[in-house]
Amino acid sequence: MKYNEIDLSVIILNYKNPFLTLKCVKTLISSAKKAEISTQIIVVDNSALETSETLKKILPPNIDLIENNENLGFSKANNQGISKAKGNYILFLNNDAFVNSKSLKAGINCLNNKIIFGIWAPKLIGEDGLFQVSCARLPSLKGLIGEYILNKNYDWYNDVSQWTEAKDVGNVVGAFMLIKKSVIDKIGNLDEEFFFNVEDVDFCKRANQAGFLVIYDPRYSIIHIGGASQEETWTNDKHLHKNRILYFKKNQGLIKYLLARLIITLSLRIRKLG
Repeated sequence: MKYNEIDLSVIILNYKNPFLTLKCVKTLISSAKKAEISTQIIVVDNSALETSETLKKILPPNIDLIENNENLGFSKANNQGISKAKGNYILFLNNDAFVNSKSLKAGINCLNNKIIFGIWAPKLIGEDGLFQVSCARLPSLKGLIGEYILNKNYDWYNDVSQWTEAKDVGNVVGAFMLIKKSVIDKIGNLDEEFFFNVEDVDFCKRANQAGFLVIYDPRYSIIHIGGASQEETWTNDKHLHKNRILYFKKNQGLIKYLLARLIITLSLRIRKLG
């Protein structure tokens, strides 16, 4: 598949951390050059009132910079980037994720291999070298009961840290999500009802419903700090819990939506009281 001159458009969101964004961009430029992948870099600044002047000074030339005077969240800001993207492939990349040439080449080669391959993601490794869970089954009521009540992760793949081959999964996290442009053309942009969190899960579900596979490939890895732009604890992360309820409302029907809302709201209320 090749219908544009640019191979890859990378969308990076900045929120109050311009120097971390710079490190991400510099690593990306070096890796794309080594991989011989023609790349367009789009930085969307969700804290422009505080950081735009710094970004303008420190970012390399030829970066497309979009400035938002308020935090528009993950979905809306990435959709702004999509509107300017010219590549055959689009990469959502967190500014605390640092790519290498092998992962860039492997992802594009994989998606180019079969029409049904729509989304690709590598393994995420922390700066400390520790494995990070970055793929899962699509959300289920059993998974919600496990996480919110029993402190178990039924929607995770128990043996994922031991995988050695690429696999079709329910969803991958948006820290590194490589997507065929043709997938976005078919299923549309990220759902902007999701401000931050769960929009990546919803997007993967929509891609799967349209006949595309979501591929997690542990043979390749990138460094990901994790939580660099997140300011709240799990219990107090209102966007996460609100968006999980929204996901069930949108995708699982009335009864499962009502049950999901009950499980999440009661569990959080008990945790805060306790």
